[in-house]
Amino acid sequence: MLKIRSAICSGVLSAAALIAAASTAFAVELTFWHHTYPPARTFIEKKAAEFTAQHPDITIRLHDDPHGDYEVKLLSAIAAGNAPDIVNVLDYLFPQYGKRGILAEVDLSAFGVKSAAALEALYQPKALSGLTIDGKILGVPEEFNTLALFINKAHFKEIGLDATDPATWPKSWNDLFSLASKLQKPDNSRVGFNWVWNLDPYWYAQQYWPILTQYGCEVVDASGKAAINSDACVKAFSETWKVLIDKKLGGPELATVNPVNALQDFSEGRQSMAIAGIWAPPLYSDAVKAEYVVAPLPQFDPANPKTLLNSYALAVTAGSKHKKEAFQFLSFLTTDSDGYLATTGYVTGRTGWADTKVAKETRGSAIFAEGQKHGSFVWRSPTWSEEGTAIKNAIEQFAQGVPVKQALDQAAADINSIRQR
Repeated sequence: MLKIRSAICSGVLSAAALIAAASTAFAVELTFWHHTYPPARTFIEKKAAEFTAQHPDITIRLHDDPHGDYEVKLLSAIAAGNAPDIVNVLDYLFPQYGKRGILAEVDLSAFGVKSAAALEALYQPKALSGLTIDGKILGVPEEFNTLALFINKAHFKEIGLDATDPATWPKSWNDLFSLASKLQKPDNSRVGFNWVWNLDPYWYAQQYWPILTQYGCEVVDASGKAAINSDACVKAFSETWKVLIDKKLGGPELATVNPVNALQDFSEGRQSMAIAGIWAPPLYSDAVKAEYVVAPLPQFDPANPKTLLNSYALAVTAGSKHKKEAFQFLSFLTTDSDGYLATTGYVTGRTGWADTKVAKETRGSAIFAEGQKHGSFVWRSPTWSEEGTAIKNAIEQFAQGVPVKQALDQAAADINSIRQR
C-alpha cells in the first residue's frame, strides 16, 4: 500500500513538475522600448500589470531613454540583432524603418478587424497615413498629435489682457511677436515666447513645419530636389524664426535645454507662451497647470489654417519572436484612450476621442481636435534624419548671424548630396 501511495504521490509530483515546466517553456517576456516620459512610463506599467493579470504567461519589460538618445540606441540594438519586441517610433522614421524591413506589418486580428480599411476606421482620418509604407500599415499611434499655443494667463493679466478671451489670442505670427515683446521682462528673467533650441532635428521640425506649409514652402520639390532655399522658404524663416532673434525676444541663449521636458521654461513660468501638443501639461509645474490656456496656433493666413500632424507610434519589430502577443498587448494598451489622455496627455487618435467625458474635461481638447483636421506630416524620406539635421544646422547658423538665404543654400546643397548617395 505504501508503495502504491508513493507511486501515486510520485506521479502527481511528476505531473505538477511537467505542468510547471510547460508553463515556463511557454512563458513570454515582451521587451518594450520607449522614449523617456515619466507619465507614460507610469501608465504603461499599470496597463502591463493589467494585461499580465489577464495573460499570466505574458510579461512586459519596459525600457526607456531620452528622445535624443533613444533612436541611436534603438538602431544599435537592432543592428546587433537585439531588437526589442515593441518599439516607440516617430512617424518620420517609418520610411527608413520600412525600407530596411525593421517593422512588422500590423496583425489585424489583434485589433479585432479583418481588413486595413476596418483598422483605419478605428482611427481619426489621416492617423494611420503617416505609418503606412508601400500600402502596409506598420504601426499604430500612441500619440496622434497636432500643435497649439499655450498661454500663461497670469502673465497676460500683468499686461492688462484676459487670456480666457479668444479676442486676445494672437492670430498671426506678427501678433505673437508683438505680444511677446510686451510680456518679456527687461532682464530676460522671463521671455514672452521662444522656440525650442539645441535639441534633435525633429524638435526643430515640429516647430517649423506648420510655418513652412503656411508659407507654401517645400523642403523638396516634386522631382526630389531640395527646395528649402526657395523664396517662400527664405520668407518663412525670415518672418518667424529670424524675427525673434533680430528683436532679441528669444534665441538659444535664452532657452533652457532639457531633452525630457523641452518646454521647461514655460513649465516653470519663465516663458509666457509656448507651442506644444496636448501631451505637455503633465510636466508643467502646479502653478503653471493652474494658469495655462490653450489657443490655436498662429497662422500666416488665419482664414486658411495649416499645422503639423505627428505620431509617436508603437510598432512590433520584424525580428520579434512574439509578434502575436506583442500586437495583442498594443491593442489592449491603446484601446484605453481615456486612460492615456488622463494620465499622460496623449491622444491615441482613436475615432471619437474628443467626445468622451475625459476629453471634454481636458483643457484645449476641442482646439486640438480641430487642429487635426488642418495638419500634415513632415516630408517623407528614408534619409529624413540627415535632411532634418541640415535644416537644423541652417537655423542655428542664422541664429548666430549668418544670412537666412546663405544658411538655407547650404542646407539645400547638403540635402541634395544626402539624396544622391
